[in-house]
Amino acid sequence: MKKNKKGFSYVYSQEKHDEYKKLSTEQKLEWIEKMNRFLYNFMSPQDRTNCEKLRAGEI
Repeated sequence: MKKNKKGFSYVYSQEKHDEYKKLSTEQKLEWIEKMNRFLYNFMSPQDRTNCEKLRAGEI
């Protein structure tokens, strides 16, 4: 019987890895911040509430 895999995986090239390594700390933080805002826009209202509670230390 075949089990269904859950979650996801992401593979990127060595070139992409090398590009990221060349970024300054400020550029890396800016990229993370942009990705966070992007992902937040696609979260369900419940997920947003949970994230806000997590940040506030409520959960």
